[in-house]
Amino acid sequence: MKVKAIIIAMGLATLASTSALAAGSSTSESATVSQFGNANQATVDQQSSIGDRVNVLQTADGAAASVTSKDGGYNTTNITQNGVSSRSGGSNLKATVTQDRAFAERTSITQTGSNSSANVAQTTSSFDNDSIRQNGSNNAAKITQTNAQGNTVNIDQGQNLGKLDGGSATVTQTSTFGNNVQVSQDRDHGIANVETTGGGLNKTTITQTGGGTDAYVGQTNELGDTVSIKQNGSEIAKVFSSNGGGNKTSIDQSGAFAPNFAQVNQGNAVNETTTIVQSGALYNKTYVNQYNESNDTTSVTQYGSTNEAIATQQGGRNNVLASVQSGTNNNATLTQQAAIESTLLSAQYGDFNVATATQSGKNEELLLSQNGIGNSATASQSGSGNTGVITQIGYANTGSVAQAGSGNSAVLTQAGSKNTATISQR
Repeated sequence: MKVKAIIIAMGLATLASTSALAAGSSTSESATVSQFGNANQATVDQQSSIGDRVNVLQTADGAAASVTSKDGGYNTTNITQNGVSSRSGGSNLKATVTQDRAFAERTSITQTGSNSSANVAQTTSSFDNDSIRQNGSNNAAKITQTNAQGNTVNIDQGQNLGKLDGGSATVTQTSTFGNNVQVSQDRDHGIANVETTGGGLNKTTITQTGGGTDAYVGQTNELGDTVSIKQNGSEIAKVFSSNGGGNKTSIDQSGAFAPNFAQVNQGNAVNETTTIVQSGALYNKTYVNQYNESNDTTSVTQYGSTNEAIATQQGGRNNVLASVQSGTNNNATLTQQAAIESTLLSAQYGDFNVATATQSGKNEELLLSQNGIGNSATASQSGSGNTGVITQIGYANTGSVAQAGSGNSAVLTQAGSKNTATISQR
């Protein structure tokens, strides 16, 4: 214990010296804190510092480290915390980093233990690079950015360090531009939440493997953002976006025999691109709701059995809604309401498929294509200048096109046996 106390004292002495210099604008200073034992605490305060380096090493349950940087640049902070016991309450490690008006800061937090937390808060910072790596169970990572630009955030919970159950990652961005957020979670019950408001050109990538994972991305008043969610297992992915434009959303779900669920809700935006791919063996579900949108392109692709795609576009013009299903017992329900010059496409390959499509508006195009056995397609259009096409290849198929309005056209093609075709125009 005597040796340990000397190490701690040396670290704190170095810390105190650096803090004093930082208050008067320090350059290329170094602070090192090493702590071994229980319930340790380390605090580093940097003011108007440039090129400083801070290293905190703690090996204890309940250890806490706090680093504050203000009006500085090119500083590097490394915090490493290791829990030492397997008690039921967990390691309870805590790391907090606060950056205010900082530039090109480098922050790294590594925690090994359970029930631990890491928090990074950035205000009016630019080109910072922050990483949080957690290995254990039920750990939480949180990053908050306000008026920030060009920052890179990486949260790794078990993906590259080992296995983790029950991890949560939360990223909140307000008035941010050109930031890059990456969240990686491995094993079961990972939760990732990313909220961006009033910015643009931000990139969010969420990768989750295992089972029972949940990803949520919320966008408000965002322009040119890119969201990518990739999940393997039994997953839930939700993207809610409003009052933006030029955003791109991609959801890829694969693996598992349990249900996969994808939901996208977008409103009052233009030039949005949404791509959803589900390749689980069973029970993939997709729900898309878009309202008051224009020049949007939405694509849903599902492979497997007992898949369901429900997509609705309300209002707007020049939108494209497409669904592709390959497998057995799939169902697609697609709707475009009060739209102008929009397109609805559905293709199904396999057995016992059902497709229902509804359009209302002007100069709309609808195409339902089925290749398999026992398929049924139903199309309904109302308005003027609309075109409805159904193509079926196989046998025991049923096709129906109903149109109400003026200047509409319908084409129904069937190749096979026991097919039924019905076209109604009024």
